[in-house]
Amino acid sequence: MATPPSPAILDDALSRLTSNRAVAGVLILLASDGNIVRSAGAAFEGEGGRRYARGVRGIVEGVRRGVGECEEGDDVKLLRIRTKRHELIITPSDPYIMVCVQDPSVAK
Repeated sequence: MATPPSPAILDDALSRLTSNRAVAGVLILLASDGNIVRSAGAAFEGEGGRRYARGVRGIVEGVRRGVGECEEGDDVKLLRIRTKRHELIITPSDPYIMVCVQDPSVAK
């Protein structure tokens, strides 16, 4: 397993991502238990972060199971989910799962 990024690197990534006006929030979870390591943005204020953390962890686990059934030994690297209001970009890799929530209606 690769060495986890330092807290300064995580903070820098959050800062760069949330500076994009289409980004509503960024969430970094521990892949092992789904606990929130870092969060930024309006999408994750209050209970929102915990709701997203639970939902995203369940999504990642389900997709990993499905991919494993289809192609043994393969794994998920990126998930892109579009809802009516948002687009979620999820990158699950040990030791973290990163979630970026964007508003696709915001011009780039």
